[in-house]
This record gives sequence, C-alpha cells and structure tokens, in this order.
Amino acid sequence: MPNSRDHNSHSAFTHDSIEGFGYDWERVGDPGIRPRYPLKIYLPQTTADVVRAVRETRQLGQRLLVRSKGHSSNDLVLEEGGAVLCTELMNKIQKVDEGALAVTVQAGTPLADIDDHLSRFGLGLPVIGDHNHITAGGFASVGGANAASHRFGLFVDNVRSMEYVTWEGEVAWCTKADDPAHFFRLLTGLGRHGVITTLVLDVMRVAKMTTVLENKRTLYRNVERYVADSSRWVSDPGDSLYLRGLWADKDKGPGKKPLLIGQLSRYVETSQGGLVGFRDRLSHRYLHAIGRRAGRASGVASAMLHQLGIAGLMLSPRYASIKNVEIFVDRILDSTKGEPSRWLAAFVPLEHYPAMFRRYYDLCRDFRTRYGCFTLIGLYIKSVKSSYLAKGDASRRYGEMVLHLSTRPERLTPDAWSELAGRVDEVCMEYGGFRYMHTKTGRDATVLRRIDPNAMYAEEVGLAVPAGAGALTLPGSARPVGAA
Repeated sequence: MPNSRDHNSHSAFTHDSIEGFGYDWERVGDPGIRPRYPLKIYLPQTTADVVRAVRETRQLGQRLLVRSKGHSSNDLVLEEGGAVLCTELMNKIQKVDEGALAVTVQAGTPLADIDDHLSRFGLGLPVIGDHNHITAGGFASVGGANAASHRFGLFVDNVRSMEYVTWEGEVAWCTKADDPAHFFRLLTGLGRHGVITTLVLDVMRVAKMTTVLENKRTLYRNVERYVADSSRWVSDPGDSLYLRGLWADKDKGPGKKPLLIGQLSRYVETSQGGLVGFRDRLSHRYLHAIGRRAGRASGVASAMLHQLGIAGLMLSPRYASIKNVEIFVDRILDSTKGEPSRWLAAFVPLEHYPAMFRRYYDLCRDFRTRYGCFTLIGLYIKSVKSSYLAKGDASRRYGEMVLHLSTRPERLTPDAWSELAGRVDEVCMEYGGFRYMHTKTGRDATVLRRIDPNAMYAEEVGLAVPAGAGALTLPGSARPVGAA
C-alpha cells in the first residue's frame, strides 16, 4: 500500500535538496523559471531553534520567510539573497492519544507520514492533502481541503491547539476552544503572524488502507447539465463519504472542436468482500504504474502517459480504498512531465456556484482564444462545510473550485498570468467568495482584503489587515515578516 515515500505527482524534482530552495510550485507551470536562492537558510529541529532564528533575524533587521516543502505558488516562500526558515527537520510525531483521539506533531511533519503512523493504531486524519509532501504546518497556514471536506471541514477545522513563535521571538500556545478568532487568524495567516511549531490534531478511528468504497461515478458531455448536477451535488452530498468532480475542456488543435467531458465521483459505503478489494488493488496498481512511468519518461512517451493519466482521472475505478481515494491525483498524474500545469483556487458560496463556474470557465476559454496558452482547461470541484470559512454557521456550505490549466509556457506570459489571476480575484470578490491564498492571486490590496479569509479574523480581533499575500510588512512593525 502506498506511503509517503512512494512516487508522487512531481517526481522530476525534489523539495528535499539545496536546489529546491530556489523554487516554489510555480516551477510546475514553467519548468524554465529562474531560481531565486536565499543567502541564509535556517534548519531548526526544535522550538528553541526557531526562537533563536527569529530573534537573530530580528536583531539584524532581516526579513525571515518560512517554508516547508514549497507547494505554494503565490510568491510566499522565496527570498532571493535573504533568509529562509525551513521546517524540514521539525518532523517528529510527538504523541498519539487514542483516548482523546488526538495526535501531537511538529509543524514540518508530512501529513502522509502522520497517517502512516496512525494506521498502526487503527486511526487516521480526517482531512489530508492530495500531495504526499504536504506538511501539517504548511496545510494549516492555508486552510487545507480534500474530498472529505463536506463532512470534516478544512484541515484547520481539525486542529485543536498549536504552539507558535511570535515575530518578537516569544513562545505561545493558542487553542480553538479558548479564542477561536485569534486561533484561526494565526493558523491561516500564510506565515504572516508567526511561526507554527507544534500542532494538536483531531484523528478518527478508520482503516484507510483496507476499507473499500464504491465510486458512484457519472460522466457528462454537456457543460450545462454538469453545472446543474454538480451544483446539487455540492449542496447536498447525501450519504457520500468522499466527493470530487472534474470538468475538462481539451484543446485538440487548430480547426478542431475541443473534447469536453465531465465526471462526478461520489464514494459510498459498500460490502467489504474479497472481490471489491481485488478490484481496488488491480485498477489502482495499473493507474499508479502510469504515474510512476510518467515520472521517468520524456518526450512523446511522457506526453502519452500524461494523456493516459488524465483519462484515468476521468474514468476513475468503481472501487477504491479510502487511502487510494485520498492519494488519487498524486499517484496518477505527474504534473512535472507532459504538459506544464498551473492552478488557481477559490472557495465558492453555494448560492453563487453556477454563476461562478460559468464565469471562471468563460474567462479561461477567453484567455485560450486570445493567447493560445491552454491545452487543457479543468475545473476540479469539491464540497466544503467549514466552521472556519463560515465563522461557525453550521448551515453554510461552499464549493472548492480549482482551475487546473495545462499550459504552453511560451504563450502564457507573466503579464497574461498575472492578468488572469487578477480577473479570478475580481469574480471571487463580486460573489463574496474566498481565494485559496497559496495559489496565484493578483496584487490589488483592496481586493485581497475582501477575498482573503484570514482577513475577517484579523478584523474580528481588532487588528489591521495586511495588504495581501506574500512577504508583508505588518502595520506598526518596522520589519517585514514571512509567509509559510
């Protein structure tokens, strides 16, 4: 069964290298992007080490950025010629409390490693990232959604308490129960408000490796029908344990109509006989083999495997273990080979889901017509019911909408990419949605204050709201702070 050390969706490069410090997730969209290396890298192993790093850079008047594996693509973790604190070695699972259904971990621990460890106790994380390198601190700094978020919320909804180091170099604890507004502001601040060092996370009793679910999959060729059905699906997940959908618009070349196809996958309970387990193992071994080979191939072979991977996503198997549902994309589609890809993401209010779907889809098609920059326009859908996003309103539900865009990098210029991100921001603001701030955004400070979910918590605790994502200067402070 796969674990955190298996192949993944970006095998062409590694986060765990000196070279990796010069890049973030934008490298997936533009393999030729210029690296931006820091001059100084801190590799703390303990909270005391973090305190020393923060106090040293503060004394020297330097900016300190915080990163784990660098999955963000919004200029959050790169500081050319500056100082970076990497949580890579803060990777200890400190305590599993079976009675309280909680686990205590250092912030740099990959969630896949935590889930592997918990499986020995018959436990697992309710919400885990789709990439096996995503860390607890990194996911907490952005929110964190997956295909079970319609049941369990975002990752931050499953954090009980945390230890952090302030930008003055002081160690503090904060709990959701005692001060939820301050707690969520710290958690999802992209590293603007301090360095997360330890987290206490909810766990649940589950056998992810062996529990098999049935995929109630529906395919579509008509986008209007897809929008109507997916809107109902997002608002009422029913008995679904995991949910995900994808609308794909594949450019077939000049003079040809694009290939249009959509799918909705609802994973529900099923009998646990030997046949369903066999079908799960057989189908996913085949799909994982495509992903593994895609990471090693090049040229025409790489492109062909990339297309097979996309077909595997659309025609997802009828049966899948919980773990195979969670790691589905990461094991099948290698984003660093074949067609370079970029992502933009938003949390869409349920009542505006159909309108925002159409606006985003039309926007991407317009850019493809104008620039010839997209070979695939994908809209990846999940359902989210989050106390964090809804500020405790149990009836409030959102759709997570991720624009997955396979690109021709030479045609998607930096100016065009920034224009598209800004237009996506404007649509999000118009309909009262939120952007997933670790993906590319524009830089209009007024717009960012409206679409950054962290800003509403900063306002609630009576603090000035930072002007946007990335390396920022907090009001009242002479020194800039970092972003995770």
